[in-house]
Amino acid sequence: MNTTKIFPTLILIFCLSFVVSAQTNDAEQTQAQQTENTQSVVKPRTYIKDAPIKEQFEFMMEKSSRWKSYKVIEIAWLQKFQSGFIDSLNAIRNDYLGAEKLIAERDKTIKSLELDLKEKKDALATIQNEKDSMSLLGIQMSKASYNLFIWSLVGGLLVLTGFFFLLFKRSNSVTKETHIRLEEVREEFDTHRKNALVREQKLARKLQDEINKNRNLGM
Repeated sequence: MNTTKIFPTLILIFCLSFVVSAQTNDAEQTQAQQTENTQSVVKPRTYIKDAPIKEQFEFMMEKSSRWKSYKVIEIAWLQKFQSGFIDSLNAIRNDYLGAEKLIAERDKTIKSLELDLKEKKDALATIQNEKDSMSLLGIQMSKASYNLFIWSLVGGLLVLTGFFFLLFKRSNSVTKETHIRLEEVREEFDTHRKNALVREQKLARKLQDEINKNRNLGM
């Protein structure tokens, strides 16, 4: 309800009612003095008390008697109009207070919804951030950084594996070569030992032959 437009109208009507009431009192005094110039007053009629203020005002203007340029309105009508006017003001005031209360409740609800929406947005942002990131050793990083780190680590491990494989292959080759040379040296040593043993045996036989020969000559 637009109270800024209704209040001035109701106040204007209320003021007019008192003006008309004052004019009625003057009219009754004049009528008592100059009965020949007055019109007969209408008989009491049923007042539309439950009608809107505008219709009550129109009813009084239409149904009241006229004296010269004045309207003669019954005091009972004015009292009922005043009562209805006050009731309307109270109703407007109650509607206004109710509207203010409703607006306050809606503002509170809106703020609560805005806060709830903000919390949901923050939660969604956190979930999205967790979805787009990975945790490594307690360190939060984006998926791109995580993938780069993992592939770099894998690449480094492959390089190290290749390097150690080459070292192993080279070491194995050296070991085989050393083993072959060792076998060759061992064979040479065995051959040399056999040859030395043969020579020693030959020398021993020659020595024994010489001893035997000298022994025979002495006899």
